[in-house]
Amino acid sequence: MQLLFLIKQSGKGVYYNVLDKEVLNSIRQIGKSLFYDPILSGNNERSCASCHQPKQFFTDTAATTSLQYNRQFFLARNTPSLINVDYNHLIMLDGAHISLQNQTRAVMLNPIEMGGEEKAIVDKVLSCDEYKNAFQKLLKYTPQEPEISFHHIISALTFYYTQFSKATASFDNAMNRQQMLDVEAQNGFNLFMSKAQCATCHFLPQFNGVKPPYIGSEFEVLGTPATINYSSLSKDIGRYQVNPAKETMNAFRTGTLRNIMKTAPYMHNGVFKTIDEVIDFYDGGGGVGHGLKVPNQTLSSDSLHLTPVEKKSIVAFLLTLTESVPLDEVPKKLPKSKIAILNQRKIGGTY
Repeated sequence: MQLLFLIKQSGKGVYYNVLDKEVLNSIRQIGKSLFYDPILSGNNERSCASCHQPKQFFTDTAATTSLQYNRQFFLARNTPSLINVDYNHLIMLDGAHISLQNQTRAVMLNPIEMGGEEKAIVDKVLSCDEYKNAFQKLLKYTPQEPEISFHHIISALTFYYTQFSKATASFDNAMNRQQMLDVEAQNGFNLFMSKAQCATCHFLPQFNGVKPPYIGSEFEVLGTPATINYSSLSKDIGRYQVNPAKETMNAFRTGTLRNIMKTAPYMHNGVFKTIDEVIDFYDGGGGVGHGLKVPNQTLSSDSLHLTPVEKKSIVAFLLTLTESVPLDEVPKKLPKSKIAILNQRKIGGTY
């Protein structure tokens, strides 16, 4: 059985009409350099790779949440992986953005994330002849944008990181009859689809809240705690901030389970450090099942009554969702700028 992958989100942005592989590779190379270049931040010290670290499956597994731009506080939400991000309809945990380009723009201009300013970013990028000449050559492919703009920069970035959404996992190989999963993993899959009720929210083939053809994102209220001891409910109101309604209070977009074993910590606030803690959370009925008051919880508060053996089998299955993501080498240098101080910037940023 071949898995059907229909991409709703496009990483091309303003380059949507480009089909030539050589041209697309040029766009990708620009995007790669920009991804590691802190020139996109307000202080020229933070890059996309600062929080979305390639060797950590394009997320940040070193802390519960990443540092804010001011280095003094931490962000409220866990850094999501960029792998398979284009298999979504709405972007961000609260579904605030309808396109990857909008999301990328928002992060770059957010004062607590990258602290950039649109015109300043364009001016700094164009101060580097390598960037300027590369974008200049691509202008003929974007007649709707006759001058180098912020949109070109964003589109190169999104096209770069969406290339990592084409990897396969052992589960895919099994579905394509190229290999067999062991019995424990098979049992875990059967539990995932039945008793454990995971598949009621995490839909195949991406194991997220979006069904092919990837239009429409599901949001769930799980009752995620603020701390591991369930002393209180997370104060993050989630989807309500974007679409205020009693049903959306504390609701979050159902994310993918692909590569889940490599992208701890878990939940929107990174409260759970291990997959066992996550399974126990669901097995116990979410926030309500653990004694929290969550009047609009969509997750059943009843226990799933999973046995230790069954939980172990589910973990074995989740391991089969780890993809073989081909990572490319980090750039050896960044383009030289006509602004002397910018030539002190570090590849990947400093924090």
